[in-house]
Amino acid sequence: MAEIRIRQAKLYDVPAMARIERDSFGSPWSADEITKDVTAGGNVYVAVAECGDEKAGYGEIRTVAGEAQVYNIAIAPEFRREGIGEALLRHMIARAEDDGCVLVTLEVRGGNEAAMSLYKKLGFREVGRRKGYYSKGGEDAVLMDLDLRKIEVEVEVE
Repeated sequence: MAEIRIRQAKLYDVPAMARIERDSFGSPWSADEITKDVTAGGNVYVAVAECGDEKAGYGEIRTVAGEAQVYNIAIAPEFRREGIGEALLRHMIARAEDDGCVLVTLEVRGGNEAAMSLYKKLGFREVGRRKGYYSKGGEDAVLMDLDLRKIEVEVEVE
């Protein structure tokens, strides 16, 4: 596999990100929604992961009052299980730390075992559930957090 490069997303990345989104989720965000986030600035940070010349995935966090929330991580099907999701998550945790955050939160579908396994590997813990939250399939939303004051995660920020 080619080296993974992670950087801040730009407008020209949106079409590839929208394709990854459609290939990853039953209720994908639109290209317009992704564009708004990529151009938002301020407390919104969108990262794109590249392998060679291809967009392999992307992630988004938002920060406010010392906390960061992971809004999305999506990996193109052809790049799954190659460590790209972990690299993106580590990158976003580092970004949150650089922004002075002490807590990272996220929400994940209860049935997404691969994602929950990754989050637990990096020190996230389950802190709650929203029963039947997802309209498609009635899955629970699992709420997780990572206290950055209690752990050390090896991360790199470009």
